[in-house]
Amino acid sequence: MHTRSHAKEFPAPDQTLLVLLAQTGDRTALEQLFRDSYAPLRRYIVRLVGAALADDILQETSLQIFRKLQSLREPAVFLPWTFRIASRIAFSHLKRAHRWQPLDDAPPQRLATVDPSLGEPSGEAFMELIDRVSPASRAVLLLHYQHDLSLEACAAILDIPIGTAKSRLHYGVTTLRKHLTSERKPA
Repeated sequence: MHTRSHAKEFPAPDQTLLVLLAQTGDRTALEQLFRDSYAPLRRYIVRLVGAALADDILQETSLQIFRKLQSLREPAVFLPWTFRIASRIAFSHLKRAHRWQPLDDAPPQRLATVDPSLGEPSGEAFMELIDRVSPASRAVLLLHYQHDLSLEACAAILDIPIGTAKSRLHYGVTTLRKHLTSERKPA
């Protein structure tokens, strides 16, 4: 009973305060920032590049956050800033792995069957489906729908104009619909 009231008395510290403390060298605050941002960053990275590259990209992202935290001018935008760093590193890895190819040139692949009566596709089916979208559009889709960010926030994270973010979202949704409807049509 006493521990419950104790937990309520000390709410989780504000992220902006944690950033400011970490910028002054507070190691505990830095560790808390990493713990708080780990799950959303990992989920985003896995969906963007796949599980095989996720750990390497997450580690490289963490190093960049550590190195550049002092230069973050607006502590209130810490999480979007981390997504921007992760996006840039992920795109770099995809380009090096030659996965950044136009989808029109990609060989056709059979997608996992998605049963519309079941609602959302399974994790594996979703990954195969989202992998059919270009990485640029995939990033906007994931940030907008998975992390519930506005298109303005997505554009800021990816450092692109809002019109480009809208185009990438439209292209991604259109591509997903095309693949879903082609799966449902009898051959």
